[in-house]
Amino acid sequence: MTRFALPSDLEPITYANAIRISIGHSMEVNPKIVVYGLGVDDPTAMYGTTKDYPEIFGANRCFDTPLSEDSMTGLGIGLSINGFRPIHVHQRSDFLLLCANQLINIAAKIKYVSNGRMSAPLIVRAIVGRSWGQGCQHSQSFHSLFANIPGIRVFAPATSQDVFNVYANLLKSDYPAVIFEHRMLYNLSSRINMTDAMPNVTCVSDGDDITICSVSHMTYEAQRASEYLNSRGYSCAHYSIVDITKTDICEILGSSMKTNRLVIIDHGWLNCSLAHTIGYKLYEQGFRGRSKCLGYKDSPCPTSRVLEDVFYPDAQLIANECLAMLGVQPVVSIDKSQLITSFKGPF
Repeated sequence: MTRFALPSDLEPITYANAIRISIGHSMEVNPKIVVYGLGVDDPTAMYGTTKDYPEIFGANRCFDTPLSEDSMTGLGIGLSINGFRPIHVHQRSDFLLLCANQLINIAAKIKYVSNGRMSAPLIVRAIVGRSWGQGCQHSQSFHSLFANIPGIRVFAPATSQDVFNVYANLLKSDYPAVIFEHRMLYNLSSRINMTDAMPNVTCVSDGDDITICSVSHMTYEAQRASEYLNSRGYSCAHYSIVDITKTDICEILGSSMKTNRLVIIDHGWLNCSLAHTIGYKLYEQGFRGRSKCLGYKDSPCPTSRVLEDVFYPDAQLIANECLAMLGVQPVVSIDKSQLITSFKGPF
């Protein structure tokens, strides 16, 4: 009997539990899947995402590792080209930079240089930090950087449904991938509709007045802004970008051509960003309406909460930008998310 019963589409589950069930169910089906990384077997179970894995699967399939990202990535590549499906968990996405050579020059290129004879289906879970105490070396998201590399896929699911389906489908694929998981999404809940199709762009809500696109945790803030705008009588189409590498803009294009207004909220810096890439692709396809890109301020990520409030886009900024685009005086005041105000320290 499975220890990871697939969720009902009627009962909401948390983002963290969606990861736990999706990967755990796949591990029961496929004994070649292993999960490793700092803290995956400790009592906190990586925000609950690996809870019970050591007891159920044993120390050979869920194990802690030394603090050596480069060599541990090499371990994953070696496992993957020999028939295993390793999942390497990074407590902070910032330290992907320490294994960039392994990911970019080896994992991403094995299939190409071997003329298709080998592949490296290594999955990297990269957790994005935030909130006072995290600081400039523990709060960054590099989805745009890694998405620029052919041969590796990058995802940033923002809902329980999307993260469940990303892992369920990715563990059947044959390519290396990096999944960016924002730490403030783990306790959010939503229903799940399981699908055999890899999530690409998810329509969060439909509308006629303005089109909003968001990435990662910004999906949560954008939806808060959208709900406020709805209460003011404005109808917002909201799309969450899941597949950073191969974003399908068709539905976004149709919506933005209809509303003639587009706001893209990235969870990263705007220079050479996903937000600007999507904006330009829409322009190439004929969009000529008003547009605005929001993202990190052009600075290292700050440590203090006061500076964070300026550094990151939030629901208030998003709503005000949308109102300005709609020709309405932008004087909105939206309370800070409880996800931010309830956080008490760096870990």
